[in-house]
Amino acid sequence: ASRAYLRFLQRGGEIVFEDLTALLIRTLLTRGLPILTGLSATYLYRTPRERDDESGRIIYDDVHGDPSGHFVVISGYDREARTTRIADPLLPNPMSDGQHYDVPLTRLICAIMLGVLTYDANMLVIFPRPVRRKKHKSRRK
Repeated sequence: ASRAYLRFLQRGGEIVFEDLTALLIRTLLTRGLPILTGLSATYLYRTPRERDDESGRIIYDDVHGDPSGHFVVISGYDREARTTRIADPLLPNPMSDGQHYDVPLTRLICAIMLGVLTYDANMLVIFPRPVRRKKHKSRRK
């Protein structure tokens, strides 16, 4: 992970640390910037902890299982309902028949913070590079 961060920085990337707040998420989403985030799937989906059975199948088991991490994209925000729009690659998933669903913002924040248990607590926002305007050469006659 450290080598990947170094490559990212050497190529012009920037790492910014900020407190995880509802305002931060709302601000990014209202600017049209989707957020890739790692979080606790156990908390987000409100499912028991997980373990593998002998055949490798996932079994929900709060006693012997472990918390599960996952990555989703936060793609929108509904100000009146105070919900975030989630795009989820997991199908089927316990939240919806499809891959897009709404989650209360406070629940999402808790799921991201609890992602620390599975080393998934992070957010990635890719900002477009600023457009540089070309300088026009003036012609003198």
